[in-house]
Amino acid sequence: MALGSSRAYLVKALYDWIVEGGEDPYIVVDCSYPAVAVPENHVDNGQIILNLAPASIARFIMGDSFIIFQARFGGIPTEINVPYGAISAIYGKQSGLGMAFGQEPGGVPEQPGEQNNAGQILGSIDSDDSRQLEAPKSLNRPNLRIVKLDDS
Repeated sequence: MALGSSRAYLVKALYDWIVEGGEDPYIVVDCSYPAVAVPENHVDNGQIILNLAPASIARFIMGDSFIIFQARFGGIPTEINVPYGAISAIYGKQSGLGMAFGQEPGGVPEQPGEQNNAGQILGSIDSDDSRQLEAPKSLNRPNLRIVKLDDS
C-alpha cells in the first residue's frame, strides 16, 4: 500500500510547535486549489495569508482533510475552509520559522469525497448563533465567495 500525503500531519505538528513556542501561526494558501473557501477580496496573486493564532480565530477544527475556522475580515465573521493540499507554507509570524511545501506528486488530486467530509464537519459545529457554513458546491473549480451575515 502506498503512503498518502504527509502534508496534513506536518501542518498539524508545525501548528502545535509554533503555538507552544508562543508565536502566531500563519499559513499561505493557494486559492486555486479545489474546495478553498476564503474571502475573494483578500486574495493577492492567487494566494492568501491567514493568521491561525488561537486568539484571532473561532470554531477552529483541524480535521483529517481540512482546516475549518471562523475569522473576521473587515469586522465581518467569515467561515474559512482550507484543504491541507492548498497550504503552501506554515510559519511563526515572530520568527519566520516554519516550512514551505512543494507541489504534491501527481498534481492537484480529484477529491470527490472531500465535499461531503467538509459538510459533515461543518454541520457538527455547535454554534450559539445558528450560523452554519455550507460545504462548497463544486470541486471542479475553486469556490471563492464573500460571506455576508445579517446582524438583524
